[in-house]
Amino acid sequence: MTSATVDPDDELFATIGRYVIVFQWLEGKVDQCLQLLWGYDNWRESQARLAAMSNQQKVDALLEAFRTAPSNARGRTRPDWVAAIETLIERLHEMRRRRNGLFHAQYLFDFQPLGQPVLRSHRRRKAGEVYFDQEGLSKDAQDKLLQHLAHLCMDMNLAHTQLIHDQGA
Repeated sequence: MTSATVDPDDELFATIGRYVIVFQWLEGKVDQCLQLLWGYDNWRESQARLAAMSNQQKVDALLEAFRTAPSNARGRTRPDWVAAIETLIERLHEMRRRRNGLFHAQYLFDFQPLGQPVLRSHRRRKAGEVYFDQEGLSKDAQDKLLQHLAHLCMDMNLAHTQLIHDQGA
């Protein structure tokens, strides 16, 4: 029996592809939560509103809607649930920044012949400051990236389910 070897480049491309697909699912779940909180009777208007929003705006809108939507009155009565949503929002923003760091980075494959992983290099400017970060995307780093995203998706799905149960209660 022979074991198949996987090209590290293919592995990285597969990881980034999985990340993209799962992140889009996550953004769709944020959209669904917003639609619940804004009211399904406004479906057409909500779709137009969502289409015009960035991911950052959607995540910010989710917290605002959670805090103000009449349909979520019961949800706001539980301090532990409010704290959990606030933490979830922070994690969504963290993952959004992580996504931007992946999508807007350069990938250097130069060190692979030396046994080193692909290097992700990301430069950005914010408020006049320049930020620079790098990371080696070893198999372990790729696995951790997907695990972190998977845990966030599970928590987002649980939040969506709780919003359904609290809807108008």
